[in-house]
Amino acid sequence: MAITSDQLIFPGRVSFDTLSCIILAMKRIVRRIIAAFISLLLVSLAVFALVSFSSGDSSAHVLAEDASPEAVQAYREAMGLDDPFFLRYLGFMRSFFSGRWGESVSGAAVSDLILHRIPVTLSLTLVSLVLSLLIALPLSLVPLKRRSASGMAVTAFAALSAACPLFLSSLLLIIVFSVLLGLFPVAGYIPLSRSLSGWLSSVFLPSLSLAILHSSLYIMVLRRALKEGMESKPALVYASFGMRRNAIARSAAARPALPVMTMLTAETLASSLAGSAVVETVFALPGAGSLLVDAALSRDVTLAGTIVLLCAVMTIIFSLLSEAVVFLLDPRERRGK
Repeated sequence: MAITSDQLIFPGRVSFDTLSCIILAMKRIVRRIIAAFISLLLVSLAVFALVSFSSGDSSAHVLAEDASPEAVQAYREAMGLDDPFFLRYLGFMRSFFSGRWGESVSGAAVSDLILHRIPVTLSLTLVSLVLSLLIALPLSLVPLKRRSASGMAVTAFAALSAACPLFLSSLLLIIVFSVLLGLFPVAGYIPLSRSLSGWLSSVFLPSLSLAILHSSLYIMVLRRALKEGMESKPALVYASFGMRRNAIARSAAARPALPVMTMLTAETLASSLAGSAVVETVFALPGAGSLLVDAALSRDVTLAGTIVLLCAVMTIIFSLLSEAVVFLLDPRERRGK
């Protein structure tokens, strides 16, 4: 049997194609890490500047209304509020990356506040992801014909869901399912460790509000991907043999849509973390999103900046993981196309 040049250089193990894929993957990882670092710097700088330069500071929320100017000045000096902006920013970044996040204006440790609130936000994120898939996947398989009534209804639902503000859909869900029907509590949170049914009832409506918004993106993108898959050569071959349309969609169009699903899942997780601030405020849930709102209102730069930076880090991690999965699933990505 003839021996190729690949086997002479990499005996029986690695071919040039495999090596090129590895090099391409490493280049992408390096580029993404550099882009992620720049994104973190820009996000942290923007948030720190917005909270720092907004009207008033944390002294108005910590000290009494009749506090003397001397007391206010002493507080500002103790908290470093009179230091130059970039000096305070560099101190904040150094504390964040060292893991010593300091204290909030209330005196509590920032790490303790976030760790206490993060289970609520993670519950909303995971439940909303499951509900998004349960809503979007069946609707995405509705007949893709251009003038079908069911297809037009699904498209209209996706458009309305995307256009409806998150706080409005949350209020509508409260009015219908909590006030009128009395099926779910209006507000509040019950930990999973206390009661499974109570936990599910307290997170269902907030998660459904997020899921309605996210499912619209799933539906529009998946239906487009499925439509392109239905027009591919394998789908046309299956149709020539008389295979049903739904079976063709599952066999010939679903697999090419897997990379799209992966990217959408990462975007859903990231946007759930960002959208939790609105939902948690409306439903009075003690999560990291409502903590961010409280920190912004009290001009707590350290707490607000840490939460936003953590969300940015999680978003970047989800993005990197999804790109790695897409790289493995899609041969076109491995060929650099």
